[in-house]
Amino acid sequence: MTTDSHTDLISQRLGFGCGRLKGGVEKAQALRLVHAALDLGIRHFDTAPPYGLGSSESVLGEALKGRPEPVTVFTKAGLARPASPGLMQTARAIVKPLAHRIPGLRQAVLKGMAHRAAAANFNPDFIAQSFETSLRLLQRERVDGLLLHEAHAHDTLAPLKPLFERYVAQGRLGAYGSSTGDARGRLVRFGTVLQYRCPVPGMDEAPPAPTDILHGAFRFIAPAIAQQMARDSQLKDQLASLLPAGTDPAAATGALALAYALDQFHNRLLFSTNQPQRLATTLQHVRHATGSTEWRPAMQALHASFAQTGVPCAN
Repeated sequence: MTTDSHTDLISQRLGFGCGRLKGGVEKAQALRLVHAALDLGIRHFDTAPPYGLGSSESVLGEALKGRPEPVTVFTKAGLARPASPGLMQTARAIVKPLAHRIPGLRQAVLKGMAHRAAAANFNPDFIAQSFETSLRLLQRERVDGLLLHEAHAHDTLAPLKPLFERYVAQGRLGAYGSSTGDARGRLVRFGTVLQYRCPVPGMDEAPPAPTDILHGAFRFIAPAIAQQMARDSQLKDQLASLLPAGTDPAAATGALALAYALDQFHNRLLFSTNQPQRLATTLQHVRHATGSTEWRPAMQALHASFAQTGVPCAN
């Protein structure tokens, strides 16, 4: 596999989740993070109105402005932006340095923010306003995808189809669908694009459709890989051989999770980090692993180990 093939694999199959792009004192690093992703070959970005405490879309729009790379941008609608994003940024900046010294403080603040969050709203007028605001914040005349954000079975979604079809006909929207942070079984289907959590290794799930977008490899597959390496030293050595010499595979489970998902699924895979250096290291390891002639055999061995031992479903 050539270097160009590595770049194609990254650009065509991986996407960056923008939930950690925040404004305020963290804006400069958020901008660097997007620029680093672009420099490393990422060409797909996934955001939403409430991401980054309400700042993700505007930060992403600013970061992409003037960049020459062709990108695809997906956003969402249904969950509202925080009513006071500036206040939330300030509260977070105050709490963050204290959280290590006061047990439970961060959880208490996050719980309070969750209680203040507005319930999902799929009224066509609300969705239309959300879409217009997203375009403005993203500084784009068009987005490639618009996903309903955490719709439930009792939500009335049929009136939204003519609205979304009109956006498509106007050239302002590429495709639409629905998304959830949960597994596919909890997703309310709408449109042609479905976005949900990666199937957990060892669980009996139908293969994803080619157009489905998967997320959660870091959160759900990486811990499962760590468990398997702890059980099987031979497997650990096999996975270590995919990484740059001297790399501890226990410290590279995120990259191994992406390498596994790239082998097992044929879908766009979202991942996220708030550290530019971790982003660079992870993609370096992914390129190294997928460029190895032993990549697919090692991933098949890993998959077989999941099937043999079983992996508990993460909640």
